[in-house]
Amino acid sequence: MTVTTTTQSERLIDLDDLTPLIETTTSADPAQVYERLRARWGNVAPVLLEPGVPAWLVLGHHELVTVLRNESLFARDSRNWSLLVDGTVRPDRGVGGVLAPRDGIYYVDGVRHRHLRRLVDDAFESVDEHRLATIVEQWCGIALDRLLAKGEADLVGDYARAVPILVMSTMFGLDAQQSRAMLGHAQRVFQATGVAGRESLNAQRALIADLIASRRAAPSDDLTSAILNHPSAPTDLDAQSAVSATLILGSEFEVAWITQALRMRLTDPRFDGRAGGLLSAPDTLTVVLGAAPPAANAAPRFALADTTLGGRKILAGDAVVPGIFGASAESRATGDDIWMESGNLSYLTWGAGPHACPARRPATVIAQVAVGAALRRLGGVTLTILPEELGATGTLWSSVPRELPVRFEEQRPAR
Repeated sequence: MTVTTTTQSERLIDLDDLTPLIETTTSADPAQVYERLRARWGNVAPVLLEPGVPAWLVLGHHELVTVLRNESLFARDSRNWSLLVDGTVRPDRGVGGVLAPRDGIYYVDGVRHRHLRRLVDDAFESVDEHRLATIVEQWCGIALDRLLAKGEADLVGDYARAVPILVMSTMFGLDAQQSRAMLGHAQRVFQATGVAGRESLNAQRALIADLIASRRAAPSDDLTSAILNHPSAPTDLDAQSAVSATLILGSEFEVAWITQALRMRLTDPRFDGRAGGLLSAPDTLTVVLGAAPPAANAAPRFALADTTLGGRKILAGDAVVPGIFGASAESRATGDDIWMESGNLSYLTWGAGPHACPARRPATVIAQVAVGAALRRLGGVTLTILPEELGATGTLWSSVPRELPVRFEEQRPAR
């Protein structure tokens, strides 16, 4: 039975006993966390982004689509966030550092967003999928050769976290050495906090700035050149905003998608060919979108005016987090059919409205080739720990297994 414990008149900042949002990405059973929130609060639940920083989490499909598609009421630009404006949230620490205003397609709205979005959309439209698949195969081959030579690996750190950033760096025009440097910076950003994390992030941005200067002087056949050569005559700042947001943030989506697919193949007998499960890599990835979405929660929107959503009074300046997994779970059927479990809302992983993912097509190619290559070459691979021992690590927005330690019982040649 649904129990609603607030009324429309209650303000977000006055509510207490709130669940931290991080529980939806680090819990052993995230679906249960979403359902517990829905049972208590309904389709729009108050949560904590961090202690003392509340936000609304959207758990209903209708409410989710309303938020994602209505830019005139729910803005992505955090300059509209009341807790940032009044100083409750500092832009240089904690969640404030993650959500602070910056220039990029994920952070701005209106005319600026549409300009940057055109640069990225048109660049990705030019991507040759066969050439992209070849790039992915090459980087996968290098990574898998190294793992097979060792006989054991962590498929998260040694594979899933490496391939997407290497591939995307190559797509944007970095050479092999620069791509490996970008991967090293990305790994340090993930592992570090405070000054070390900022230094690694700045090193990534410096690589991108150098790349843009190089392509401005000598265009090539890559995405950075395509952005710089756009008919709208983008500035270097435009190009840096477009490349940085897409390359750095986009790779995290790929890491989660690839990792969750490999986890399911290793832990769920319905995916294991030895137990009769014959799903292909593309089929597995499709199921993952509904069963363990790479982006469990989308970046917050900020209400531009007082409104009502799912029976809650949303005040201007409130943060509203689109709960992709929670909304998808709203229609998930019970039972043992993995296709029904994915529901009909897995498309929500890609978002909707002005800020929908601009790289859906190349992202799908990268994930399919990376998972397919691993399944072909890692014959007889088995986990070295029990499935229930796999801990989750994540941000407020996505979740991946902390590790997937495996050994190779039999080695198959590359095909």
